[in-house]
Amino acid sequence: MGLFRFLFRKLCEQVFNQVDYSNDGKLEALEIEVAILKLYNIINKRLPGWQNPPTRAQIRAALKVFDIDGNGYLDKTEFVAFASDLVHSGPDTFFARVGKEAMIRTTIVPGAAHLIQRYCGGLLGPVGNAPLHIFAPAVGVIFGAVRGLIP
Repeated sequence: MGLFRFLFRKLCEQVFNQVDYSNDGKLEALEIEVAILKLYNIINKRLPGWQNPPTRAQIRAALKVFDIDGNGYLDKTEFVAFASDLVHSGPDTFFARVGKEAMIRTTIVPGAAHLIQRYCGGLLGPVGNAPLHIFAPAVGVIFGAVRGLIP
């Protein structure tokens, strides 16, 4: 078992225990939805980039597949398999997500900042004449804010 799978399993177990309000070792449909949203919230806070949580319909469809004993509930083992499938966790997805964000922060944003300074620097006044190592992070903040507003 790889490190990512181990950490993800531990995270799933932690979320399972927090959401198992009845403490009966199984999650019903509504608890599963809450657990998945909680899991995505944790992942999106800790990793760069953003991954949208599945819809209610996607969760319900996956529930039918992963409810191995067919009782309408998921135990901890079933929930880990269920969450792994929904999140598509693993090293490849993790590195793709981190790599995409790193590419944006280290290449695209500084390049855009350079172009803005070169072609629009006079319009921005003293801000446009700031050194690139100061101007680029400011452009990055603006870029992140705009990107966050786009659905």
